[in-house]
Amino acid sequence: MNTERNSNLELMRIISMFFIVLGHVILFGKLLETENKAILLIYYFIEFILIIHVNSYVLVTGYFQSKSKLKLKKIWSIISSSWFYRVIIMAIFLSLGLISIGIGQIIKDIFPISIDNYWFIKVYIILYLLSPFFNKLIKDLNKVEFLKLLILGFIIFCVTPYITNNEFFENSGYTLYNFVYLYFLGAYLNKYPLNKSKYFKKIEKRSFRNIMLFIFFFCVILNFVLFYVAQYLIPTNNSIENYLRSMILNNKIAYSNPIIIIQTIAYFQIFLTFEFKSKIINKISALTLGIYFIHENNYIRNKLYNWLGVINGNHNSFKFISYVFIVAISIFVVCAIIEFIRQIIFKKISRTNIIVNLKNNAKTKLKEIKICYNIKA
Repeated sequence: MNTERNSNLELMRIISMFFIVLGHVILFGKLLETENKAILLIYYFIEFILIIHVNSYVLVTGYFQSKSKLKLKKIWSIISSSWFYRVIIMAIFLSLGLISIGIGQIIKDIFPISIDNYWFIKVYIILYLLSPFFNKLIKDLNKVEFLKLLILGFIIFCVTPYITNNEFFENSGYTLYNFVYLYFLGAYLNKYPLNKSKYFKKIEKRSFRNIMLFIFFFCVILNFVLFYVAQYLIPTNNSIENYLRSMILNNKIAYSNPIIIIQTIAYFQIFLTFEFKSKIINKISALTLGIYFIHENNYIRNKLYNWLGVINGNHNSFKFISYVFIVAISIFVVCAIIEFIRQIIFKKISRTNIIVNLKNNAKTKLKEIKICYNIKA
């Protein structure tokens, strides 16, 4: 019997990871520093399209994890793959003389649970560990209570930081409370599907998808227009206008930007309208975390975009934009191949007698420990 899972959200993960890679090429390739205003606007328009990447990963976590149990092996899988790439990349760079670091940094890189290199993973693991407690609350909330919680959270964590320019409290989206809000939002969309709400339940799937596409690009264009007005048209001799300009420019690509939150929901809903199964897509999706670990490694990041000719490229050329996409695709494909090889190696190692015995002993010890919430070993 074919038990292959639906591939719609796996495809979303793949596209979101490509968006992350492309965004890093633009950011760390210093393409937003170009002096050509027309090309700069193109890069920002691209950024406004792909900026939902991180939010979509957290949203889909809430969507699935809100009805699942915490699994220690998932946390270990993240930490072990992160550790593998940190150690291997550091060793290669040291042996080739590409970096010069002290013994303290070497020890830090070797230490298995050191994940300072990846801000997303640090926050994600904390979110994941807290998820059983969130799920208890989610289970007890009725629809009205849940919706009130989301509206209140939207005002506090998204609207307020945006309109106060982070003066009330700072939330650019890199925070745990932004991840928690997205987790609850994803859980709500699972518990109360948007396409089955009273506003959309009579609309056919194709029309619903088109509405979500419209909302997505409306958010992109709205964000782009606000940026353009703030950047080029708003006078700067008035204190209120200066504040509005600063507010828009400082939060244009913040993950907590309310426009981007709405855009993320629309993006997520678009993929929910598809129903198909693909082993290839599911396997590629399983490689995405490794793609992140490789290309976002500090040592790689500090060299990669210079090696590939992005930083010193002809940023004022329209033809260079196509090269940026070629670089992003190349990074994605090469990193996916490396991660595929790593997974094969790890799978073979995990089947050795030593590792099997260690796993069995660890599971036995875990069963003997009384834990405050239900987890799977």
